[in-house]
Amino acid sequence: MLKESYVAKLKTLPKDTIKIEVGYPSIFAPSEELLSDFNELKWKLMEKSMTEPEARIKAWEQTNFESRYRKKIRSDPEILHKLRKINRLSEEKDVYLYCFCGKNPCHRFILMDIIKNLKKN
Repeated sequence: MLKESYVAKLKTLPKDTIKIEVGYPSIFAPSEELLSDFNELKWKLMEKSMTEPEARIKAWEQTNFESRYRKKIRSDPEILHKLRKINRLSEEKDVYLYCFCGKNPCHRFILMDIIKNLKKN
């Protein structure tokens, strides 16, 4: 089964599961440009007294994070090939995608959606 987690919780995951890092510098990480755009805007919003969760959501929306990230993933045959392998693995074992983000929105949820949709294709 396909699942998700983040770095701070890795030690709590069952030992017999497959853990796949999807954060930087992984092939599955957002591009440096996208991550930079997102983080710069998030920090600017926080400097204007916005809370971190509010700034995170606003920066996600204003940088078109999801559409830019999906475009990156869908346009790379190597990434799609690896996602298909993860898909097959998740049918036999628990597979956790993890990164540094402890909160949603996070690209790992997009990856999970893409993988689940690969099952339909």
